[in-house]
Amino acid sequence: MKKILCIAAALALAAGLSSCKYMQIGPKGEGEFVYADSLVPYNDVDLNSMKKEGIARAQKAAVEKVAGVFVSSSTTVDHSTVVQNEIMAKSEGFIRKYYVMKSYRKGDDWFTQIKALVLVTNISDIIRQSDESTLVKKTNIMVASRELINGEVSLTQDCKQAVYSAMKNAPFALLNGDNLSDNNIEDPVPVIDKARSDGARFIIIADVSAAPLSILGTVTTPFKTYRASVNMRALSTRNYGVIATSAAQQSGLDPAEDIAAQKSIAAACESAAKDLLDPLQSAVNSSKTYTLRVTDVNTIERLKSLQDILKDLREIEDFNLVKYNNSAADFEVQANIKTADELAAKIIRQYNANFTVEEITTKNIVLKLI
Repeated sequence: MKKILCIAAALALAAGLSSCKYMQIGPKGEGEFVYADSLVPYNDVDLNSMKKEGIARAQKAAVEKVAGVFVSSSTTVDHSTVVQNEIMAKSEGFIRKYYVMKSYRKGDDWFTQIKALVLVTNISDIIRQSDESTLVKKTNIMVASRELINGEVSLTQDCKQAVYSAMKNAPFALLNGDNLSDNNIEDPVPVIDKARSDGARFIIIADVSAAPLSILGTVTTPFKTYRASVNMRALSTRNYGVIATSAAQQSGLDPAEDIAAQKSIAAACESAAKDLLDPLQSAVNSSKTYTLRVTDVNTIERLKSLQDILKDLREIEDFNLVKYNNSAADFEVQANIKTADELAAKIIRQYNANFTVEEITTKNIVLKLI
């Protein structure tokens, strides 16, 4: 009888261990299993080194996937140096263990797929320390412009540079947008969508033109004078709403005609950009902040899907992944929504099959991902 009980206990223990392995829970909740691939040049002279390189690159790709979920926000510090120097350069140190799932020759390359237990908590701690050491978080704003001189398109981007100059001391991180066409000015939706996909919370669209300014009288001068006019709009990439508009006219004087034109454009655009500073800052501060906790996320892939859900909701201006541990994700969410109930309802209404409500208070939401 004792022997039977021992066998039963052993089977139960084995089943429990098998279940834990199936659930893919890392050691003490500090890691998650991530699938990652790599391609390296096929080398039939040194197969062993080739295979090792394939595994190393796949490990780096796995760590990059995890690091990516912590820096995908439109209001963040610049983590690029930290991620590159502290995480990617030491990628092997963030992998507890790995399994080679597939490896084979693929044309002129060697393909490797691994399943790696990545120490998510360690990566999260490094990113959080980077946040804490940075005094000001900056809101990403893309700047796009159409710049005309004598009716011809100018590619010198003097207007964009002037906007950067006007906003260099503001808590904004300015992204370089496209040079716009007539179609973009009339219908900016595609440009706004691209800005949003590139991580910008707002976009500034500038339409500027410069032309010679005639000087009255018979006075002769070696200087050329240009007059520039600019119209600017600041729009939300979330809901296409206009945050502010501004306009300015300025002159530029220089012996060289092209320099005079560039000076006029720079002066007009800098003046107009300064008028956008206060409305943009007000827009940044207008949204309410909520804490969102989602349990049973379980994998990095599901975490990325969850972030995509938050990105799809137009009312959410911005969000940051604060912590991801024991398969639960904690977010700080800025949204133009009056109550936590309304925010939860919008998430559940659109993605009803994916969530159940655990708890809702004034500023806090707890959902379970099914």
